[in-house]
Amino acid sequence: MIIDFHTHAFPDFLAPRAMESLAASSQYPPVLSGTVANLKSSMKEAGIDYSVVLNIATNAKQTANVNDFAIELTKADGIIPFGSVHPDCENIAAELARLKAAGVKGIKFHPDFQDFAACDNRMYKIYEKVAAYGFIMLFHCGKDLDPRMKCNCPPKEFARVARDFASAKIVGAHLGGQGMWSEVFEHVCGLDVYLDASYGFGLLTREQLKRFTDSHDGNKLLFGTDSPWQSQKHDAEMMKERVKDSKLYSKIMGENAARLLGLNA
Repeated sequence: MIIDFHTHAFPDFLAPRAMESLAASSQYPPVLSGTVANLKSSMKEAGIDYSVVLNIATNAKQTANVNDFAIELTKADGIIPFGSVHPDCENIAAELARLKAAGVKGIKFHPDFQDFAACDNRMYKIYEKVAAYGFIMLFHCGKDLDPRMKCNCPPKEFARVARDFASAKIVGAHLGGQGMWSEVFEHVCGLDVYLDASYGFGLLTREQLKRFTDSHDGNKLLFGTDSPWQSQKHDAEMMKERVKDSKLYSKIMGENAARLLGLNA
């Protein structure tokens, strides 16, 4: 079983506009259109069984609509949607309750796009509510693809959240700090926390990759691509080439994610 733990998609009516806006500020051009149908085609080509689709409400008013889409995606074969709560949303508790009732498994936090510091005290109250429902909490960590964005969740701050919520199910995207590898080695490696490999394994040198896999629990690493920004087929092939240990490869590509998501591997 192969599970891509880090993808994005949009409703058909919104995808062209959303992709155009995001592409204008990104360092990398997208490889897919941003629709669910296009993602499914990509999954089939890459041999991927499940994709976790990470939805993000970038303002408070979007929260309900974004979560409507996440709930709709629970009916799509091979798609595991995460919901979103914006810090300024007035009815966070109600949103979390309806997401839980619909079977949504996690919440995506993007401190840069949602304009909050990962360790802000007001966020801790929200994390407590999210954790109480048993949601997986996935954080964008490190630098964003838009170089103009402020980094609101550097490795040191992510590590603090992970320690303060040690009993929660927490995932750090981009190996816990995209483009900030020295800080990842210092603050994140070795923590009891999941890390997804999107924009990670492909950017590390071979020496950095060995150091990373030697210092972080192989049971806590997750395959991720950040599709539609990266090719799922390319990244799946890249992981096979870079991870030579067959047991570790199987864990990263699906076994760890299946356990975290409560799927039958």
